[in-house]
Amino acid sequence: MLIKLKDYERIYKVVNSIVKNEGADPAVCCIFFSAYGSYILSQHFKLNAQPKAGLAAYHVGNNDVVVFGEETERGLTGGNDAFHCWVEADGWILDFMAPAFSRLPNTRSSIPPKMFQKPLSAMASSPLELATPGGFYVEASPASTAKHMSILTQSMAYGDLAEICSAWFKKAPKKMIQEIGIADASGNQNMVSLTGRNLVGAW
Repeated sequence: MLIKLKDYERIYKVVNSIVKNEGADPAVCCIFFSAYGSYILSQHFKLNAQPKAGLAAYHVGNNDVVVFGEETERGLTGGNDAFHCWVEADGWILDFMAPAFSRLPNTRSSIPPKMFQKPLSAMASSPLELATPGGFYVEASPASTAKHMSILTQSMAYGDLAEICSAWFKKAPKKMIQEIGIADASGNQNMVSLTGRNLVGAW
């Protein structure tokens, strides 16, 4: 395990709070969870963490498999609008959006808020072979990663938010402040509270 569950939960909550403050739905903000999550991992844990994008599939219990991708004549792909983002670091995959999976559209079951941190060596050989909860398959696409991560270069504000996330996060057992001030375009301070679901375990 690269990071403790408490630290994972804190990263998830920090990014979740920033995303919600920007008026976005955390259940469809995988770009920000992966980009800001990898930045925190590199800054605070000195890991070689990289955001990835492409096809992803997760077994989330109750015989329910969540798939981020689309069916094409070449099979499942995750290169266009149907895609997902996650973090890869030193042979591990971390998905900081996983606690928000229950809010995904069209999910058939109530998905518990759990940490998703697994060695890449535990990955299934295909998205069709996910038989037990916690099973996963990811297939990163360099083109999809470059395309979707380029969104973060379109505004300096995205870089500022990454720095805010990193400044807000503190490794356990250090205390984290429960709210942080973020200046809007007019320079007015907006106080953002730390919000998110409490985790009930790990996949």
